[in-house]
Amino acid sequence: MDNTITGLIGIMLFLAFIGGLAHSIGATPFIIIVIIIGALAVYDFYESVRDARKEAADKTDKKHADHLKT
Repeated sequence: MDNTITGLIGIMLFLAFIGGLAHSIGATPFIIIVIIIGALAVYDFYESVRDARKEAADKTDKKHADHLKT
């Protein structure tokens, strides 16, 4: 859970920084690049959180299955 919160704060700061750069520079190609990079960063964060939750659920299921065997 701590990694999720920290990651979310990091993504928000990153998007604010590159969004500010895109706004201050104002060049259309740069804005398009920033949008694409921002979307990729958000998608990577989503994938990381999803994988971490799946691993945690698998670990819990394995502990529960091992407990039932005994």
